[in-house]
Amino acid sequence: MERNPYEVLGVAKDASADDIKKAYRKLALQFHPDKNPDDDDAEARFKEAAAAYEILSDEQKRAEFDRGGREPETFHGAEGMSMEDILGRYGDLFGSAFGQQFHAQRPVAQRGGDVEATLTIDFLTAARGGKVSFGLDGVKACGSCSGSGLRANATSSACKTCGGGGRVTEQAPEHGQFFSTTRACPACAGSGLDPAAACPACHGVGRVRGSRQIDVAVPEGATDGQRLRLKGMGEPGTRGGPGGDLYLLLHIEPSSRFERKGDDVIVTVDVDAPVAVIGGKVSVPTLRGTADVTIPPATGAGSLLRLKGQGIRKGDLHVRVRITVPEQPSEAERELYGQLRDLG
Repeated sequence: MERNPYEVLGVAKDASADDIKKAYRKLALQFHPDKNPDDDDAEARFKEAAAAYEILSDEQKRAEFDRGGREPETFHGAEGMSMEDILGRYGDLFGSAFGQQFHAQRPVAQRGGDVEATLTIDFLTAARGGKVSFGLDGVKACGSCSGSGLRANATSSACKTCGGGGRVTEQAPEHGQFFSTTRACPACAGSGLDPAAACPACHGVGRVRGSRQIDVAVPEGATDGQRLRLKGMGEPGTRGGPGGDLYLLLHIEPSSRFERKGDDVIVTVDVDAPVAVIGGKVSVPTLRGTADVTIPPATGAGSLLRLKGQGIRKGDLHVRVRITVPEQPSEAERELYGQLRDLG
């Protein structure tokens, strides 16, 4: 800023923080754009006062100015800010009414809300990764207007009552200052759209309640309790705003066949007693099909045989041997087992 901030606010160099705040509040009320519509000079004075207050309300920036008599290095300059930015930063100095009325005349894009949900998947999908689709109930984009809020073949048209902001301000002077109350626009019910252009299905909001289909890419090796973030897949935004995020808490159903130990997987297979004694090959299930495993001679019950790289990611598949015997052996089998017993 070109002028001395103390001169702009009309305060002494030793003014207290409270005096500086009062001085800025007085100037901002005087040159506020709602009291001075289409007045470029008033807008410049309004921004100049904000720039001066930005320096003098910050102890570090004020000290830098006092030492050097120039703008501090940390000063960014409110004069280059938009009116909305200034009101958003300093509007709370004037009560809830000040600042709202300016924004009320401008439609603002709103980000959609975040959504949390639980997704149950089977063991193999979690281990291998893959695509999963599921239905999600809640707020979704209106199908009739594709979320625009506009009636078919209508062009964007702001409500004439609120100027497209969706809210109106009733303002009255009191003690030389302006006080106002803000409420939803009665003409457009807060949508900001010309009622004649509003989509009849969503009344101009662009969103409706219902169910939508969500496609999820489950990462390989997903774990129970893992939280996935799907950016932009939450509630849709309004007025062209971005969608919120969808957070999915994974619940993995246990497998009756596989047991997980980190990235390693254990599978139990039945091996006939003769094969366990003399060796042989058996077919075992894997995460992606089946594989033939060689059973060494004299393999005991509970032995683990490793299939390298057949687990999750770079993990291994461990085959646990469970030896089985015939439930109802034939006479020939009884005789053979008897001979084995006698040999032992």
